[in-house]
Amino acid sequence: MWRAFFVTLILALTPHTILSVELRDLETVYEWKQMVYGFATEEDRQDAIDNDNLVPENATPIDVAVDYHSEKGTRVFTTTPRFTGGIPYTLAVVTNKTEDNGPVLLPYPDYSWHNSNGSNCDKITSVYRVAITECNQMILVDTGVIDEIQHCPPQLLVIDLNTDTLSHRYVFDPSIYIDVASRFITPIAIVNDPPPTGNCSKVQVYMADVLYHGLVVYNSELDTAWRIENRFMYPDPDYGLLSIADEKFFLMDGLFGLASDGEQLYFHPLSTIYEYAVPLSVINNRTIFEEDVEAVPLAFRRVGERSSSCAAQAMDSQNNLYFVTFNPIKLTRWSPKKPYTPENELDIPADPQLIEFVSGMKVHKNKAGIEELWMTSNRFQQIARGTLDFSEVNFRLLRRPLDDIQNQSTSDESQSDSGSSSDESQSDSVSSSDESQSESESSSDES
Repeated sequence: MWRAFFVTLILALTPHTILSVELRDLETVYEWKQMVYGFATEEDRQDAIDNDNLVPENATPIDVAVDYHSEKGTRVFTTTPRFTGGIPYTLAVVTNKTEDNGPVLLPYPDYSWHNSNGSNCDKITSVYRVAITECNQMILVDTGVIDEIQHCPPQLLVIDLNTDTLSHRYVFDPSIYIDVASRFITPIAIVNDPPPTGNCSKVQVYMADVLYHGLVVYNSELDTAWRIENRFMYPDPDYGLLSIADEKFFLMDGLFGLASDGEQLYFHPLSTIYEYAVPLSVINNRTIFEEDVEAVPLAFRRVGERSSSCAAQAMDSQNNLYFVTFNPIKLTRWSPKKPYTPENELDIPADPQLIEFVSGMKVHKNKAGIEELWMTSNRFQQIARGTLDFSEVNFRLLRRPLDDIQNQSTSDESQSDSGSSSDESQSDSVSSSDESQSESESSSDES
């Protein structure tokens, strides 16, 4: 009895969340020392070699997506953008065949979609991330960029996962992007007429332009896209110096992580600690932004701050937002039903070495109807500094069912929204000042 009392007391007094039940660990589904590119035929492999396009050490996996198909079985996809040459294909399915460096990839839909290396804009040039909808569609945004050269205009491709064929292509108008300067990296899709009653013809796709600091919205009914810009989409110089696993590097990335609860779009630049939101009803209205991409600036709001910067994020059906912070490295959940403060972050047990830099994150429902969090982790801090060691495991695809934590509460249950507003604005200036000072000191130490 007394033991139970003291456990309850400790939980009540702990400022940051401790979970009172035993939770699952992260599952490493696949891992690589360096990426392993397979080919359907020896001719395809030779073609990649002949074009100096098979240099596995140049590849960095960025995203993961899972197709729990009723007939084709479970397929796990990953992307390796063409940051430089040597990448034979940029979208792959992971096979169960394993070599010394890790599981073998195969090109998706097939190698012929990837082998032009930017010379044929009807094919796929370079993809950062994809979205899979409940309509058995894969939506990918092809940047058209290889090694900082704009070979093709960016395009949105819709692949039918039932047939593994292209069902739609939309090429972005030059008014939507700036050559090389724009980089469309993060698509999320909302189907407004899902099955079984709908026919999947009303889809909105939201895309982050990380380098030119904007949001692009695509409407499938209108088959058109428009651009939106806002000051909250820019990186914050005070958070441009990142420290991950005791390695520091500068990364001034703008709009990066996107998620939605069906009413709001939640978003953040990578170089910030703040999370922002805007109503979908605003950004879905193309006419608002036809004359001014920076229209209705007051519709965009800051919802709060996290304990440190992060990259990818994802939201489950209970409107819980998941992300991995950089410093300290931790897997975290926040519910928009509560004030967004570090005290309301729910820390999910995870080995920091598995999640050093999570660049891709999705919530997928498996065949049993349980939602799972999938993540791509890489050691981007070592890639940025040139310290990657290919004798070690560097890249992982991770999975965690969410049914045990979706309804877990944080310890600050009683905190109200109104009570956090003034505290939030006060803490902004303090945390920003402290962070700026510490980063300045770290920067001088480095030089």
